[in-house]
Amino acid sequence: MAAPPATAATQPPAGSSAAATAYPRWVLFEQGIAEESEVGSHSTADALTMAAARTSTGHPIGVSLRLASPPAESRVCVHLPHSVDLKYATIVAAHGDSVLIQIAFDEEIDYFVYNAGAGLPRPPALCLLPPCYRTEEEAKSYVYSFCRDTPGPVKRYLTMEEAAATGLLRRGEDELVVAELLKVGASGGEVLLLRAGEWTVKRLPVTATRGKLPSSWSTHTTLPVGDALLCWADPYRGLIFADVLDDSPTLRHVPLPADAARPASGPTSSRDVCATADGAVRFVNVSPRCCCGGAGATHCRSSRHAYTITTWTLRMDDMAWVMDGMVDATELWRLDAYAGVPREQPARPVVSLYDPHAISFLVCERTDKDYGDDTLWVIVVDMRSKTLRSVSLHPGTEWYIVRDRVFPSTISSCFNSSPSTGASAARKSRHTETIETPELVVDGELYEHHAGLQSSCKSPTEPNTQASSASTILAALEEIPGLPRDDKLKAYSILSLDNGRRFTALLGLPVSLRKDWLLMEIKASEAACSMCAACTAHLRYA
Repeated sequence: MAAPPATAATQPPAGSSAAATAYPRWVLFEQGIAEESEVGSHSTADALTMAAARTSTGHPIGVSLRLASPPAESRVCVHLPHSVDLKYATIVAAHGDSVLIQIAFDEEIDYFVYNAGAGLPRPPALCLLPPCYRTEEEAKSYVYSFCRDTPGPVKRYLTMEEAAATGLLRRGEDELVVAELLKVGASGGEVLLLRAGEWTVKRLPVTATRGKLPSSWSTHTTLPVGDALLCWADPYRGLIFADVLDDSPTLRHVPLPADAARPASGPTSSRDVCATADGAVRFVNVSPRCCCGGAGATHCRSSRHAYTITTWTLRMDDMAWVMDGMVDATELWRLDAYAGVPREQPARPVVSLYDPHAISFLVCERTDKDYGDDTLWVIVVDMRSKTLRSVSLHPGTEWYIVRDRVFPSTISSCFNSSPSTGASAARKSRHTETIETPELVVDGELYEHHAGLQSSCKSPTEPNTQASSASTILAALEEIPGLPRDDKLKAYSILSLDNGRRFTALLGLPVSLRKDWLLMEIKASEAACSMCAACTAHLRYA
């Protein structure tokens, strides 16, 4: 296997404003969520992104982010005590400064909205969504074993298909909607909505832009378009739009381009619908072609895996598709940058949020061995210049990764707007690669404040400044066993700042964890200010 060629397009030039930015402008979240154990592990998550809450059963939980520049994938991390057994955790949807996540435990499945905040006084927050219950008709057909014999109402837990039909829409600081397309047909559709903390099912009229409505529907992905629309995409039957923030939303069906029909036989195309940051909707279709140039797969050895990449942009005023890009496989294969990459049909197209001509794909080099021996490549194609912007190896080793959903998000830019970011934040972010990650506990009052949907993006209740007086802080530090004198002085200086916010967080931790948490805060503080001489002198003689 040849090594991927070096490409200079993956990093901004040194000295540029992009290079000085602490966090990427946008990120690409993988669907799976990583579990980080409590104190004692070394996390690669960024402590500045940490938010905490409690599960529906009262367990403390923290969520943080590992952020990387695309086409590398970012990850959401969940932090739990060792006593809590995590079954699985996935991202359901993302938009703006928020991510909707599903976390399953042995006894319960919870849904949280993680919000990036905007620095002080609005740090990242984690909001537990109120439970939603299935209708009596749904409950009768619900097949999860742990729900069959449960008396009373049955909680709604998303299946894989239902999660794909669920979207998140954020507008401003206070408006947040979660919406799932339940069904759609000629007589109308049903959408499950969470607004202002309440779940409702709305029966909505549906109109067809052109032609008839499809007789069946299967949502592959749900996209936010701008700050008003959600788009449910079926890669073979079209798109359905709705302004879910409107008091009386309607559903509008838009068919796919007429010349992007499903192949009659042979390998299927790899296609997807993507939305850019400015609200443009793009359709990407990778279709097999015959060696003679016609549609459909070829059996010619020299062009066995030949394909054509075609892109369209949807004009939002009249909902008409405009074809704006086409690249043939042979145009990529002859590039020097493609050397070493297998001549296989690329899959899982993702359009850049800020450059509609840049599309990343996965190319899989299959083996005849067991799972885990496949090689995955990430290529970024410039549809305008018909060149490769970058080529790299994907860390995964299983071919079926191409089926996993990914979630483009601008949440990383929220941390750049924080007053605490900048060059010092970049150093602090890098430093978190080696610090210990503590168990995060939220006390009842603070959690109660974040539990409401509409308040999930507002500032937490201001701590009581009297509770963080000098004598109270010193008394709390004296109760921590094994804390060295110098660290005690440094901790005193840190806890005396920010109107008692950190001190309130300290008191929410069990005594056995307070030392580790304080050492983490001390290390982060030292990384942020590099412990200049004046700062050191202040701590020494405080």
